[in-house]
Amino acid sequence: MTKIEKVLLAKGIRPTEMRLKIYKYLKRKTYALTLNEMQNVFVIKSEKNKTANKSTFYRAIKLFEEKHMVHQINDGTAIAKYAVSDENTTGKYGTDLHMHFHCTDCWKTICLPNKISEESLPDSYKTTDVNLVLKGICKKCIRK
Repeated sequence: MTKIEKVLLAKGIRPTEMRLKIYKYLKRKTYALTLNEMQNVFVIKSEKNKTANKSTFYRAIKLFEEKHMVHQINDGTAIAKYAVSDENTTGKYGTDLHMHFHCTDCWKTICLPNKISEESLPDSYKTTDVNLVLKGICKKCIRK
């Protein structure tokens, strides 16, 4: 059994071939991806093989999101992006609290490594979502 199969099973997810491929693909990426970007890899190429369709793909992403394996990022572009969540994080918000960086040149959004302490958030408020996005130019675009 592979590590990714174990991860899915530990979250109560049946490790189908497509779920394994999608999660493995997301884990390899260093930046967040839109549904369209992921669908171009899995749905369009798979149409020839009849192994996936858009609804199968979408349900897998939503299942990963419900199980806190991926998180959705709203970086201000009006297009939701998805990235793998930290597997080892547990907290009152159900996911890891961290900032994101959106490059206004290449339009890639990455998860930044520094975590935000839950203690810095007020107890007297009920937080239902956290979206922290810094905007600027990434190191690759600066070098151009």
